[in-house]
Amino acid sequence: MPSLVEVNLTMNRLGGNVGLRPTLKTSLVSSLSSIQKLNLSHNRFTNLVHLFRILEPPSIPSPSGFIVQMDSSVSPLCQKRAMVEDCEEEERHEKIFVSSIMLLTTMAAWYHRKSIVKEMPADKAEKNVERQSVFETLFSETYCMEQLHISKQSFLKLCTILCEKGGLVETKNVPVKEAVAMFLHILAQNLKYRLIKVTYCRSVETISRQFNRVLRAVMKLSKDFLRSYEPKLQGQEAEKWKWFEGCLGALGRTFIPLNVPLEDRSRYRNKKGEISTNVLVVCSPEMKIMYVLPGWEGSASDSQVLQDALTRRDHLHVPSDKYFLADVIYANGPGFLAPYQGTRYDLKEWAGNVPTNYKELFNLRHSTAMNVIERTFKLLKRRWGILQTTSFFDLKTQIRIISACCILHNFILDEQPDDLLLQDIDHELEAELVPKNADEPGDEIACVQATSQWAEFRDKLAMEMFETFQGQQGYENEF
Repeated sequence: MPSLVEVNLTMNRLGGNVGLRPTLKTSLVSSLSSIQKLNLSHNRFTNLVHLFRILEPPSIPSPSGFIVQMDSSVSPLCQKRAMVEDCEEEERHEKIFVSSIMLLTTMAAWYHRKSIVKEMPADKAEKNVERQSVFETLFSETYCMEQLHISKQSFLKLCTILCEKGGLVETKNVPVKEAVAMFLHILAQNLKYRLIKVTYCRSVETISRQFNRVLRAVMKLSKDFLRSYEPKLQGQEAEKWKWFEGCLGALGRTFIPLNVPLEDRSRYRNKKGEISTNVLVVCSPEMKIMYVLPGWEGSASDSQVLQDALTRRDHLHVPSDKYFLADVIYANGPGFLAPYQGTRYDLKEWAGNVPTNYKELFNLRHSTAMNVIERTFKLLKRRWGILQTTSFFDLKTQIRIISACCILHNFILDEQPDDLLLQDIDHELEAELVPKNADEPGDEIACVQATSQWAEFRDKLAMEMFETFQGQQGYENEF
């Protein structure tokens, strides 16, 4: 039988007996010996396909060289099946159409509810009136200083910076100023959401969302504020640091309470038994924080934290020709100048005393300059009450809050050089340095040192105890 190049019965739904025969005029077909392609796509109800050759030439040849002949006798069952299939397909089209209409209707309703301004309900109108009165009170200088611990002018500038550099965007219902005010209020007073809810007439969900938005915006300012600063010292501060040429600042650590899961509390417990994080802070002579590393467990050693700060990706940069003043808890090595151990150091110990050798003189001047780190820690915790006690946030958020407080600390130092909180802290530190009995020197112990005289006193007291012990009747039963 001569071969057929292609038989295409696509969409032949009603089927029947279909015969395809080559014409005598097609020499190409007669030269082939096998069927190359038979396409019966969607030919669902074909009963029989006949491929045969007719010797006599057909009366009406097809353009392709074939004649397609379909028998007129179609099975009723095939017709019924075809009608059922057509109905099912129409039903599918209708379902798709109805689903599309419902989806579009839902999207339009959502857009109308979220984006189109409608008449405000009575209860929301009352809340807006209360919120407006709170906002008017908030923008008073007294309220900003007492509740937010920042001046009104600095607050407005902070909002502008967060929008321009932090990517903070105003939403439809909550202005940027209100979001920043809620954020600062929580940090300054360590308040929970339910208290902020009453003050600002907002839901807990709204306060939480706005707090995290502002926190992310503040963290984006870290490169602008947590950086190296060229010291510009004058007056008494310049006198403190003139002995340490090439010094960039001071390095120290502090413990900040954390709220951690029960299974992690043993790792975060420091030597005092408090659950806290060991925070490494590097500040300039002007009290600006240059680097901060929170997150380490309270039980971690200070040298381990410092080593991590020098090797991590966002590491502490220490030029080879510069150095930082370090506390006695750190080793005295390249880049970090520590005081002499076993020698009087703390400024409180120097009240009413003068150095008697070169080590004591060095420690006195070292401690005087290192006082900047203590002032920084006190100011940081005094301004942001959330750093003084544990908070209700998760561990990751608490770590980010510590960094955010350091960023805001530097911002406020730039905007408020005459800070009242700093003045109060300086007065407290000066009062601690005044000896209690300055007119009667030598009445109190200023330092602890081993002496032969004190050893003789201890031996004499011990022998008296032993003689009395031996003279007692039945002393073997005393214990």
